Formats: sequence, structure tokens, C-alpha cells
Amino acid sequence: MKNRLTKYYSVINYRTLISISISIIATWLACRYKLIFNLDLTLISVAVVFPLVFTLGSAFQRRERALEHLGRAKGALAAIKYCFSFSRKIEQSEKQEIYKYINNVKSELIKFLYAKDNDKTALNKAIGQIQDFISSSKSRMEGGLSLKVYKLMRDVIMGIENSISIKLHGTPESIRAYCEVFIYVFPFFYAPTLIKNIVYQDIHIDDIINGPSVSILDNHFVLIVYGLNIILSFLLITLFNVQEQIENPFDQDGIDDIKLENYELDYML
Repeated sequence: MKNRLTKYYSVINYRTLISISISIIATWLACRYKLIFNLDLTLISVAVVFPLVFTLGSAFQRRERALEHLGRAKGALAAIKYCFSFSRKIEQSEKQEIYKYINNVKSELIKFLYAKDNDKTALNKAIGQIQDFISSSKSRMEGGLSLKVYKLMRDVIMGIENSISIKLHGTPESIRAYCEVFIYVFPFFYAPTLIKNIVYQDIHIDDIINGPSVSILDNHFVLIVYGLNIILSFLLITLFNVQEQIENPFDQDGIDDIKLENYELDYML
């Protein structure tokens, strides 16, 4: 039951509290000081929803590409292992050595993707061990086996480098910062429009200004304004939180992150 509930509250964080608090304050200010106007919400929707959906879609595309590149690297490493396992001129002790190097590359790649720093020294060393072994064993590889191994090694390096690039280079920071700021500002535009459309939909603007101040006790429709403003702020900031969690699909910060431990599992020979 706990695991089922995790997916619901995993996207709630301090930004959610800030956004809801701002929406409450914005609604109270609009009611208290009669900040009432009829704004076309289509323009605001385009201004905040479009970039938010764009960054969210880009983040999920990066996740799918990461899955593809990791699978390519792991598959190529497994193929290299099979190539050496069927070689007759390479001793069993040497085969165990290359198996260890291959597993070491997978382990170091997983460690690097998990880590917050970007130190690739151990990973580069592990890849270099495989390359050195291939070079030293080239003369004992039958037929076109050496050519196949070199091609597979190219796939390994491309898969690893592409995975690293996805970790290091995310979606544009400027767009994400713009979305976050606009989500916090949006309730100040949305609350006056809701008040005009719900509370004073049939009343002239002059009567609103010259009339008594609006409060929750004066009109129960104001409660609806509070609720709608809070709900919309919650939805927008939740989408932003989902995007932030999936931004780095390797850091295990969200429930949709890539399960890296699956890529460290070995194939059976």
C-alpha cells in the first residue's frame, strides 16, 4: 500500500507549498483590494502551459534516448563477451580476465550515472582495459573476429558517451526558470479574473468598485475562487515537479527514473 501511495505524493515538495501559499495570498489580495478585471486567459495559458509541456516532453524524450543508449552499450558488451567465449586460441584464464573487464565497465558506468559529480576517470580506465586486451589478443582472433569486436567496441563507446551527454546536458535552464517564475506569478492574474467571472459575472465594474469589499462572509462564491486558484496552481507546479524529477533520468529522484541496477545484470553464457 505504501508503494502505491508513493507515486501520488512523490511529486509534492516545497515548491507545492510555495505555489499554494502564493495562490491563497493572491486571492486574498484580489478580494481585499478589489483587484478585478476580465483577462483573456488564453494568452496566459500559452505563456505558461506551452513552455511547460515543451520541457516536460523534452525530458521524457531524453529518458527514452537514455534507455536506448544504455541498452545498446550493454548489448554490445555482452556481444564482446560472447565473441571471446567462443574463441579457441584464447585461454580460459584470459577469458575470465576480459569478463571481469566487461563487468567492470558496466559497474563504473552505473556508478558514474548515479554519482552527482562528473568524474569519468574510473570509467575511462575500465574502457581502456578492454581496449588494451583486444589489442593484445588481436593476433589470436580467428577470421574476422577482431573486426567484429572493434565494431562492437565502437557501439559500446557511443552508447556510453551518449548516456553521459544526457546526464550532463539537460533541457534549457532558462525555459525551466521562466516556467517556475510564471507559475508563481500566475495566481495574481488568475484570481481577479475568477472573481469577475464567478462572483461578479452580472455586475458592472463601477458597482464593484463603489460597493462593499469582498470577503468570504459576503459571498460564498469566493470560496470557489480560492479553490480554483489553488487547484490550478497545484496542477501547474505538479507538472513542473514531474519535469524536474525526470530531467536527470539517472539520479533516482523520481519514480520514473531509469532502474540502473537492471543494466548491471549479466547474461548467462
